[in-house]
Amino acid sequence: MEVDDDGSALGLSVPNEEAFGTALLSSEAILDMANLPTTVVPLTAASNQFSVAAAQQGGSNGINGSAAWYPELDVTSITIEFWARTQESVATPFRFTSGGLDGVVITDPNSLDVTWHVDVAGTPTAFSMTNLDNMDTSWSHYAFSYDEVSGVATFYVDGIAVQSLDGPDNSALVLVPGTPIELGVLMDFASANQGTLDEVRIDGTVVPSGDFLLPEPGAALLLLAAVPLLVFRRRS
Repeated sequence: MEVDDDGSALGLSVPNEEAFGTALLSSEAILDMANLPTTVVPLTAASNQFSVAAAQQGGSNGINGSAAWYPELDVTSITIEFWARTQESVATPFRFTSGGLDGVVITDPNSLDVTWHVDVAGTPTAFSMTNLDNMDTSWSHYAFSYDEVSGVATFYVDGIAVQSLDGPDNSALVLVPGTPIELGVLMDFASANQGTLDEVRIDGTVVPSGDFLLPEPGAALLLLAAVPLLVFRRRS
């Protein structure tokens, strides 16, 4: 979220870090220079300069960002991580589903729940974990990983595993080609001017918690560099 390539006063277009990827687009989001998670690990890009927030309040308003589908998103295992803060009660920070038995949804900031869908012997099957965190006005780092081979899903808050579920082995994540990724759905400024996201990264593999975009030991007070909005990587 370091660069906005949309010149309009209202609206946002943030390029994906991967050159072949599509940008995150929103007609309701703005870059927010005042509210940043300043302790993320530097990777390859410019210093952390912006997060993204909603430009409007209430009702159906929110960040409501969307990144279009492209082939690198067709994965069977996944790690999703992002920084967020909000006092919203009905928002969905992350949604990657067509609305059926597919994809991953992280929703309900007051309890923070995650639902994911995998192929169990040819049948799309939903699994979920609930009461993962009560989000507030402070920045926290969130990560969800799912491993196709072991069937293990784990959710992390600030690098600590808070819940895990061991499902059927060799069960691939179910995704519907053409499904966009949506960020900050209904996540507006209605509650104490909160509702902010930064440093979203998606990997087509299970990323060890030591490789999350979290501060290194002893570096918590440093303003470190950070990556742009989206990094989509498919690993063999």
